[in-house]
Formats: sequence, structure tokens, C-alpha cells
Amino acid sequence: MNDTTKIRSEVLSTDRKFPIVKRNSQLALKRNKETQDMRQLRLITLIAGMLLAFTLLFPARSTAQESSATRFQTGLDYNFVRTNAPPGGCGCFSLNGGNGWAAYQFSGAFAIVGEVSAQHATNVLGSGTNVTLVSYLFGPRYSFPVSKHFVLFAQTLLGDSTLRATASSNSNAFAMTLGGGLDVRLNRHFTVRAAQVDYFFTHFDNGVNDHQNNLRVTTGLSYRF
Repeated sequence: MNDTTKIRSEVLSTDRKFPIVKRNSQLALKRNKETQDMRQLRLITLIAGMLLAFTLLFPARSTAQESSATRFQTGLDYNFVRTNAPPGGCGCFSLNGGNGWAAYQFSGAFAIVGEVSAQHATNVLGSGTNVTLVSYLFGPRYSFPVSKHFVLFAQTLLGDSTLRATASSNSNAFAMTLGGGLDVRLNRHFTVRAAQVDYFFTHFDNGVNDHQNNLRVTTGLSYRF
């Protein structure tokens, strides 16, 4: 019997004599392999979780930065105002002008708006009188995006109006607008105010009912910082 055969016989003999030792050794090897597999699985899970968290958080951070950077918005608009200033019946006439406004957006929907507007009419109702209406208004705006480019909004602005007419002193009165419109976003900064329609109430003394129910139609362009 050569040496190799002798060693093999001794190993087999040992296995027959100590079967529990063999089984324990096999179990230890199996457990060690399972432990290594679990460690690898945990490492893979940890790396995948970190990558997922980075993927989710990085765009959110960018969106927050973009939102913070675009809270301020300003605009310039053209106004057409149809008014029934003379008491009794309609006595209607039209004014043309414009307004400038600035808004600060507190959230995705709500903003606070400040507006200064001026409209002018010449030779009102053939009287030879020229009229200028200047208003300073302030109030909330609610916006509702219907798509990536189209945004509906509604707003109520309160404040003061000054009426300036030829051959008469200036007069001041409470004013309010209530209405809404449609904005069309061209890109991150520029937005076209496609249309805005407001009920425009003023409270000037006219000797009869001391109020005027006006219609204001607006279109313009705004810039978001």
C-alpha cells in the first residue's frame, strides 16, 4: 500500500469514527457561507438605498432651489375699462391704460399681489372733459395650473382710486377688483397674460348712489425671477 492510499484510508476511517465532527464542520462551513452572503446582500441593499435616496433627494433639492428662486414675479399689462360713472342709466364710456404689478408667491397656489394702474379717457360723452383714473390695489391671488404651460388664476384686490378730471379737483374713493384669467407660460421666466376679466368697483360720490360698477379687461406680459 502506497502512502496516498494509506492517507485516504485514514481519512475515511476518521470520518467513520467521528461522523458528528464531519457534520459540524460542514454546518460551520455552510453557516459561514450564509453569513458572507447575508453581508453581501446587506451591503448591496445599503448601496442601492443610498443611490435611491440620492436620486430622490437631489431633484427635490433642485426643485426647492428653483421654487425659491422664482417666488417673485412682475408684470406690465394693457387695460380696457368700461365704466358707468354718470349716475342713472348706463351713461357708459371707455378708458384705456395699463397697470404694473408685483407678486410674491408664498406657496404653489397662493401669492400676494400689489398693483398700480392708470386709465385715461378724453372728451367723455362729448363733454370736453378728460378723465384719468389711478388705482393702488393690494390682495391675494390663487393660481391653478391646468398643464405645463397654462395656468388659471383668480384674485381679489382692494385699495384706493383717485379720479382726476379737467376743470375739477381730484377725488379719492375705495376701489376693488374681483376676477381672474389665464396665463400662458412661455418658459421659466416669461409668461403671457392671455386674458384677465375683472369686476371693477369704485365708490366715488356721484350725488345719487355713490358707486360705479365697471368692467376691466387686461392682457400683458410678466417676468418671473
